[in-house]
Amino acid sequence: MTLLTVWPDDQPGHVLLRTEDTGTITVELKRHGVGFARWPLAGLAPDAGEAEVLAGYRDRVDGLTAAVGYHSVDVVRGDTQPAVTLPAVAEHSSGTDEDRFFVSGSAVWYVHAGRWVHAVLCEPGDLLRIPAHTRHWHDGGERPGHVTIRVRHPASATAAQPGTPLRPADFPGFDALVADRATARPALTR
Repeated sequence: MTLLTVWPDDQPGHVLLRTEDTGTITVELKRHGVGFARWPLAGLAPDAGEAEVLAGYRDRVDGLTAAVGYHSVDVVRGDTQPAVTLPAVAEHSSGTDEDRFFVSGSAVWYVHAGRWVHAVLCEPGDLLRIPAHTRHWHDGGERPGHVTIRVRHPASATAAQPGTPLRPADFPGFDALVADRATARPALTR
């Protein structure tokens, strides 16, 4: 199940909210313009190639790209990305709206909205939409194993959020969140 953890941006040790309730996650993220939904899985083989992954979710991807304008669609494999340790991860924002659908594996997307940091531990079936100019970073752990469909949409008219970037290393990373969760639940599968 998806896990949402929220901290004040100046107090990474003070958990304000920790929930696996899909309704609560959806409402909390929506307050900050971030979209969250669940899609059924297509039952693809773990080693499915990009063409097969996109074909398996074609109708849903087409629904995301139905609006007029340029859309970029690709499949991103965390296990082919160089491992990045938290001190090297940087908070950033993009000039485009971006959807990430988790086909397999898991990773944490951190959204810095207002004075809060929302860590969304995404798992297969999760669809996360990060609006343009929203400060964020992500962490797939020491051995990233997630596969996502990434859809980039035309830039929105909103301006970039001002503020000093946070130090992602100050917040619990993927491995710490998974380990903490494992004390109360079975460990996540990758």
